Amino acid sequence: MNIDRQRIAAVRVLETLGYVYKDGEWLPPAVSPLLLTSEADAMHRALVLRADALAGCIEGSDEESEFKAIFDVIETYEAKRWPAGKIPGGKG
Repeated sequence: MNIDRQRIAAVRVLETLGYVYKDGEWLPPAVSPLLLTSEADAMHRALVLRADALAGCIEGSDEESEFKAIFDVIETYEAKRWPAGKIPGGKG
């Protein structure tokens, strides 16, 4: 019974990662999840740099609106990317 649950869970994980079962074997996703992660991390870095440049902008300015929008995106991404609140192996 437990092995069946484990197999079902494993299939769900593989499918979530983009693998497809075809002709008796699991085929890897067309786009690597690791590639997407590195691209998303690069965008995160760019947004953090832009937010840093906008920090201390004049209240009520267009820059403040941009800063708030970027800040919200960064917060959302970090919560998904590092749900424990820190980078594995990092200082957190």
